[in-house]
Amino acid sequence: MVKPRKLISLCMIVKDEELHLPRCLASVQGIVDEMIVVDTGSADQTVAIAERYGARVVLAEWEHDFAKARNTGLALAQGDWILFLDADEELDAHTGKQLLAEAHQPVQGLFLQIWNVTGASDDERGGTVHPVLRMFRNDPAVRFEGSIHEQIAASLLRRWPKAVFQLTDTKIIHYGYRQDIVAQKNKLQRNMELLERAVQKEPDNSFHQYNIGVEYLRAGMPSKALEAFRTARQQQGFEQLSYAHLVVKYEVRSLLSLNQWGEAAEIARLGAGQFADYPDLHHYHALALAQCGQLQSAVCSASAALEIGAAPPQYHTEDGIGTYRTSYMLGRFKEVQLDTQGVVQAYIAALRFHPTLTPPLYRLCRYLRIAGEESRIASILAAQLVCRSEEAVIKVAEIMLESGSSQAANAWVGWHAAQFGRDAAEVLAQWVEVEQAEHRVLKGDEDQQEDAGERYASLCGRVDRHLEQLQHIRNPGTGMLQNDASLAAPRAGSIPVKAIAMIRLLLPCEEGWGSRG
Repeated sequence: MVKPRKLISLCMIVKDEELHLPRCLASVQGIVDEMIVVDTGSADQTVAIAERYGARVVLAEWEHDFAKARNTGLALAQGDWILFLDADEELDAHTGKQLLAEAHQPVQGLFLQIWNVTGASDDERGGTVHPVLRMFRNDPAVRFEGSIHEQIAASLLRRWPKAVFQLTDTKIIHYGYRQDIVAQKNKLQRNMELLERAVQKEPDNSFHQYNIGVEYLRAGMPSKALEAFRTARQQQGFEQLSYAHLVVKYEVRSLLSLNQWGEAAEIARLGAGQFADYPDLHHYHALALAQCGQLQSAVCSASAALEIGAAPPQYHTEDGIGTYRTSYMLGRFKEVQLDTQGVVQAYIAALRFHPTLTPPLYRLCRYLRIAGEESRIASILAAQLVCRSEEAVIKVAEIMLESGSSQAANAWVGWHAAQFGRDAAEVLAQWVEVEQAEHRVLKGDEDQQEDAGERYASLCGRVDRHLEQLQHIRNPGTGMLQNDASLAAPRAGSIPVKAIAMIRLLLPCEEGWGSRG
């Protein structure tokens, strides 16, 4: 009987991965024809889990060489294609099955989209996105190279000098850069030790310098990171490297970490000229310019990033750059300029890119309240946001309350109560009663806070309320509220509205970057 032909072989190397391996192996079911797992010394249930999913497990001694460990699995693979994953990764459920069709393309290698999750939980998918060669034709002459950050491309090109590579839409979700997982696995120390050995052996290797620079930056050593990135950039042929745009970006980020704003702005400017369609460099150029006080130029660079949008697929990017993160940053710039229309436009744009994000909505409500326009918050948001349930209405109202805009919260809920059916209206009315009761209790307990952080927050609240009173003092010369006088020259001794608004914007506030369910 003829054995069925194997199309895709999954090859992995693992050690003590019992927490992550089930998710990984479950994600490839129905896609790969065999699974080969090289275990380098697990002391937990990793081997048993792999076998339970039907994998062929090979026990191998760890020799501080990732390429050697991976090649152990490759030697046993019988599929036409090799797919390699790490245990802290999974194929995206929506795009993973596309690999079955891609495997019939007349190419030698496939790039998959890696989504590096950096959020605090699996539900928070913020992070970086970039294409990586993760699937290639199986051939005895094709083997991994490099003791760390092992590569396969050079070997493929030696075997097939005219090799064709294709970019796919298939995503790999990588959880290994989450802080809790990095700490748990002690990845930083392990990677640093291996990379330092590699750099000592090949000090002029741009790839080693780039990778150790990333580890230094992650470890909070921006000076050493900067040195590594600059060493990489000085190597011959640097401009032709596929990761050249990343070296420039991380050099800028290192300078920003060192508070070298002017130099960061200049490197970002040059980089944005070289990689004109890479929004990340325009974004960081804007950030550096803002730190230098060049706010209008910063607005222009942020707008350039937004015009590009999300980075083209050949670039390693960060989630939200060119979309919601850049719009949020632009909103902060517009706050400093006291450009109310610009603030509204930027924060609403951020919400359209990422509707569940809290900070843009919080900042918008807070800004309008500080600008003396709390009465407009509900109408502005009603024109821009569609809430189809009482739960969504209450969620927005709670953010208004957190921003100090209780008047707007009540108006917002009241407006929707009039639009919804009787049952929903009753829920909203009940919410208003509960919130008002809680507000009275909190106000009564305000002076009895014991925690230092709470006392500080309470003090900021009192300062803010005092400034609010100043902002709405009637101008004796006009009989109008200073706020309504719209920056007409105030009489001697009075305080301009812009000055008060700016002081209030500088007060600390909690806004968080977590998504609300």
